[in-house]
Amino acid sequence: MSGMPRTRRRWAVAGLAVAAAGGIWAVVPSASAAEAPQITAVTGVAEGATVSGPARIEARTVGRVERVDFDLTGPSTVRWTERAAPYHFMGNVGEAAPGLNPATVQEGAYTLTVHAVGPAGTASRTVRFTVRHVAADPGPATPVASPRPSATSAPDAAPAPDAANPSVRDGVATFTASRTIDKFSVPDSWSRIVIGAGVTLKGNFLIPAGRTKPLTIAGENAETSQVVGNGPHVKDYSFAGVSTEARIKLTLRTYTSRNPRIFHMHAKKAQLLVSGMRYIDDRDAGNNNSDGFSGGANSVIENTFIDTWDDSVKLYNGDLTIRNTTIVHNRNGAPIQMGWGDYGTGTLTIDGLTVISNSEAIYNQGVVSWAGGVKADSRTIRIVSDGLIRRTNPGMKVAPLYVFQDGVRNKTVKVEGGQCAMVRSTASNTEHRGNSSGNKVVVTGCR
Repeated sequence: MSGMPRTRRRWAVAGLAVAAAGGIWAVVPSASAAEAPQITAVTGVAEGATVSGPARIEARTVGRVERVDFDLTGPSTVRWTERAAPYHFMGNVGEAAPGLNPATVQEGAYTLTVHAVGPAGTASRTVRFTVRHVAADPGPATPVASPRPSATSAPDAAPAPDAANPSVRDGVATFTASRTIDKFSVPDSWSRIVIGAGVTLKGNFLIPAGRTKPLTIAGENAETSQVVGNGPHVKDYSFAGVSTEARIKLTLRTYTSRNPRIFHMHAKKAQLLVSGMRYIDDRDAGNNNSDGFSGGANSVIENTFIDTWDDSVKLYNGDLTIRNTTIVHNRNGAPIQMGWGDYGTGTLTIDGLTVISNSEAIYNQGVVSWAGGVKADSRTIRIVSDGLIRRTNPGMKVAPLYVFQDGVRNKTVKVEGGQCAMVRSTASNTEHRGNSSGNKVVVTGCR
């Protein structure tokens, strides 16, 4: 990983794109037809309506539902997945539900298709409406939930005198004002941490290794609820934005992790659901080790935006599903890292991943990379439909698709599905670097 700084920064503006397939979050017995999911109503927007203000859209269901997929198509495209009721388009944290903000999409005619997916089948419903912008509306550029009455947007503001920050009730700890938390050890009695809208926490959350109970960390607003690294880079995983050695179910939702001291999250034994997150490194310096995701088997990343200065997703610790997610591919790091050496397992299912090339000159990794190790090994990437999309920011060079480097040998990347023109290995998109040999990419089932 080179320490060469970036000379130009191009922020990617991209709609979240995707749907789902493998990597089921919870394994359940097969269901009967009587338990088939049904959508009883889609509220918040009416058929044929014109939308010019925030629309708090909710799908109401009956039957056994594993997830609800929202697919907005028109001049702009937005896709979103919810796994627990109430099923709000663009998510919710308690009563805070940002909904669709018309300012975030282009004007025009739209179709919102809602799919309720369960073990006994899928139910669908569509709503058609028109988006019109209001010229005098000074609303935010992205969906913003209503802030809590006690929240403040001042980064270093202190809570009101005698106010608990966080306040804790029935196992839910709510941070209502910005503060420094340093390395914060999460009490075992907490089941949920809520970061208020406009609240910035400086430090990181450390979840003790002995914990056995599930934990959720959620923001009330994906942009203004933030966890920010407090200090310079350190090679100590306990300083990751969220870190744990516990074997738990861990849910991270709708907040921004910015400039961590090492990884944005490091939880290689935990089963993770990462949804509506923003992983950002905007320090514009090379050696930050601001890797995005390192989680355990059967984890899911969905509805998420990753723009880091190192590897975005590591396929090391078991099967992983990526859905409705955008990754900016900067000079350092791989969007998908298979491994550094002879270790790791897992199949990656991609069902809606957009990768955006964002370097003017060179890339030290490909979109899919494998570095080091000499034992014969293989990993599989399964692509659902046209689930992998590649784009390049203006003025930037297209990144290589596959890279083998640092003496890696005898490794096979197996790719199943996708568009042949997008995923096939060619002399121009596959690089063998640094004494690597005996490696190959095998593509089957593409179209």
